[in-house]
Amino acid sequence: MQTINQRNDKGNREGYWEESYYSNGNLCAKGFYKDGKPVGDWECYWSNGNLMFKGSYKDGKLDGYWEEYNSDSTLKQTEFYANN
Repeated sequence: MQTINQRNDKGNREGYWEESYYSNGNLCAKGFYKDGKPVGDWECYWSNGNLMFKGSYKDGKLDGYWEEYNSDSTLKQTEFYANN
């Protein structure tokens, strides 16, 4: 099992995090932090549990292709970010 929601010795978010939960218990978002900045792959979800967004961060900035989905899981749009 992966350790979640940890902080480093500076008090910054570090490693794998699960962000908030909706009142129905479904996860809102999950991804990784390094020294308090989001890094790597992230996913955000609708309250019904379906995927809302997925993409990557580099040094706390959007980086690469991000996909946005409607609440019924159909792809809404894809955007490319270059260290944005």
